[in-house]
Amino acid sequence: MEQSKGTKQPAMFSMTDEQLAATGNLDLAALEPEPKSSSDPERENHLNHLLQREQLLSEAATKPVVFSPPIISRADAGIIGRSTLNIIQGAYGSHKSRLAELIAALMLTSNQANDPQFLEFKRVALERFCVCYIDTERNQSEELPFAIQGIKLKAGYSLADKPADFRFTSIKDIDRKARFDAIESFISHVRQQTRLHLFCLIDVVTDAVGDFNDAKESMRLYDFLGNLSDHYDATFLLVIHQNPGTEKARGHTGTEAANKASTVMQIGFERDGSGNETNLIRLKFLKLRRGKRPEPVYLQYSEEAKGLVLADTEQIAAHVNYRKHKADYEDVADRLTSLLSEGPLPKSEVWNILTTEFGAKNATIRERLKTVMEEQPPMYDEEDRAVRLTDYKEGRNQFFKLTPIE
Repeated sequence: MEQSKGTKQPAMFSMTDEQLAATGNLDLAALEPEPKSSSDPERENHLNHLLQREQLLSEAATKPVVFSPPIISRADAGIIGRSTLNIIQGAYGSHKSRLAELIAALMLTSNQANDPQFLEFKRVALERFCVCYIDTERNQSEELPFAIQGIKLKAGYSLADKPADFRFTSIKDIDRKARFDAIESFISHVRQQTRLHLFCLIDVVTDAVGDFNDAKESMRLYDFLGNLSDHYDATFLLVIHQNPGTEKARGHTGTEAANKASTVMQIGFERDGSGNETNLIRLKFLKLRRGKRPEPVYLQYSEEAKGLVLADTEQIAAHVNYRKHKADYEDVADRLTSLLSEGPLPKSEVWNILTTEFGAKNATIRERLKTVMEEQPPMYDEEDRAVRLTDYKEGRNQFFKLTPIE
């Protein structure tokens, strides 16, 4: 066969008979790549780390486990636990950063007893914390200093005060590829200066990665933050934007946040019957790993208080009643998480229960359920797994069920 132009033949095709015969004595096993040696330094380091971890776990498993109390609670519900990752999500202009700053002030103050400005959130008693505020997007001439001033004032300090337990910086001008290193360097430095538990606020966390739609980068981010939490005795509160027009946090970073976070809070303005924003703000607990999720908290922005305050009870009652009769699809989704917690139910039974509870027409409930299936608002089952509403058939029977989101 004629060799095609430009094609290189293997060397064996040009060997003489004697040379080919000589290859029969070659030790082919010697030509195979050697398996990774058990004395490889990297492998040894991993093994030593895992064996040390095994020893620590083995010792801990021989003693009674006493769970630490939540470091932040509200109405007897634990909201934020020690050494966890926690999320505040919301649309642009929803006051999510203002809420995060209020919580940071709560962790910094030495006088929080029944202070109404903290919206009935309470910090664990008889413990001080070091607050680390890491900003990613505000300008450093006006916006960030103003936010820092607000935290100090709410915590009971004056503008001139420089609290030793309040540390803050910005990674806005650092290349995104270097931001993980920058964050860890700052937290490591703070840890060397104090023995207090660190309460770290990152606003906004999507700016810590190069592409918030990259699943690998997002997983790496939360692995990184989880390791920081363990290594530096720290709790994280992360602020994240929602995708415009949806209830979902931004990109894969938002999706992974919902999976890894212990607590997910959502804040946003309520709308009236015409779809216009009202002055009522709803703080909703989408996920709470430490226990049963509390009812939503209704807030308002007060120009006089220069911050968020609890909304008027009469206005709340009127709005809650409106939502119930409207059978808002988010409220229907909330009810489904408990209704379907023990398994699938026939569609007719779900329709009847929701029609009765919401005082709505059957057609309205069916439309809301269709919206829940299409929009997939954030839903979590009894085990805090992200789920979505699905349906299926068995013979002539039709069922609804909650399906875990992979």
